[in-house]
Amino acid sequence: MRTSLLFASVAIAASLSLPAFAFQDSDVSMAYADGYMGTDNQFHAWEHRADAQDFRAHHADKYRPWRHDDPRHAQDK
Repeated sequence: MRTSLLFASVAIAASLSLPAFAFQDSDVSMAYADGYMGTDNQFHAWEHRADAQDFRAHHADKYRPWRHDDPRHAQDK
């Protein structure tokens, strides 16, 4: 009984540490400071700040350094 409870606890802890969603660079049509527009035409917020920084470092041509809904840049989308 204790062994099965221990294994169940470890399995739950391991599943909680996995990311809920990992984006693929190919799924991004345009990226912004607060998230990205996917190829599904839906906006997705960045899960982690490091995701945005990494994407910007590797795909500067598809990154805009403002929020996706900033009205000052509506024509730049």
